[in-house]
Amino acid sequence: MPPKVSKKAETQAKKKAVEDKTFGLKNKNKSSKVNKYVQQVQSQVNAAGNPKARKDAEDRKKTIEDKKKAEEQKKAELAELFKPVQQQQKVPFGVDPKTILCSFFKVGQCQKGAKCKFSHDANVERKAAKVDLYTDKRDTKDENMETWDQAKLEEAVNSKHGAKDNLNKPTDIVCKYFIEAIESRKYGWFWECPNGAGCKYRHALPPGFVLKKKETEEERREREERERENQITIEDFLETERHKLGPNTTPVTAESFAKWKADRKSREAALQKDAAKAKQEAYEKAKAGMKSGMSFSGRELFDFNPDWAEGDMDDDEGAMDEYIREESEDE
Repeated sequence: MPPKVSKKAETQAKKKAVEDKTFGLKNKNKSSKVNKYVQQVQSQVNAAGNPKARKDAEDRKKTIEDKKKAEEQKKAELAELFKPVQQQQKVPFGVDPKTILCSFFKVGQCQKGAKCKFSHDANVERKAAKVDLYTDKRDTKDENMETWDQAKLEEAVNSKHGAKDNLNKPTDIVCKYFIEAIESRKYGWFWECPNGAGCKYRHALPPGFVLKKKETEEERREREERERENQITIEDFLETERHKLGPNTTPVTAESFAKWKADRKSREAALQKDAAKAKQEAYEKAKAGMKSGMSFSGRELFDFNPDWAEGDMDDDEGAMDEYIREESEDE
């Protein structure tokens, strides 16, 4: 049977174990955290060789845990008993559920946690709110003369009658920096105009104005994909138009097409013959000095009968020779 360890040797061993675990801490400033850690180590070492003290510590720990569980269970039962009736949330078509605050989370009753399809961020509604491009944030609709002080009244009088201040008088023209910020997608809640807070131009779009956004690469691909899906071939188009003709139609064959083509050529030849005959009659009337009601351009007249143009030139040359001969006789 091994010899029994004396109490003095046991105390020395515990003291040495405490010194080993707290080595270097005695030279540091005695803060509250260091003192608490040293006391915890001492209690652990002292209880290591005492089964009764170790059992008491475990019992105390278990009692605290049981009490904590009982309190949590009581709170859960009370919340289940007095919780308000929550309606199932409905998500509009095309809206991301993560942009909607969970109604159960709002009252502290959501049990899904991270698996919930709705957002558990209390600020999600403020983040999802978009900036109104048709309202100038600097407008103060509720402001009136009754709330003005003396300085505000003097500023209003000077801005109305002062020539210098009239140069910076607010106008309805939209600020160019505002348009550039929208087109470059930099406009938001924290956007600041380079002209400063006193910019005289409007920071809002006119009512009814639709800003044309620049098409992104993804949007362009989607648009082309939709166009390809909606595009029909020439065969489908002809088949659709054929069905629109109805049942009382004549099928197109090689013989019927040749007959139709011959009839069309004969009609065109007859029309051309009638037009040529009408021009010939008009030409004869014009040559005889009658008003035919049909006028010819120079090119048409030359193409129709070049002799007519040559005759005019001969008459002009004869008149010029007669004019020169009369001048020589006068001299």
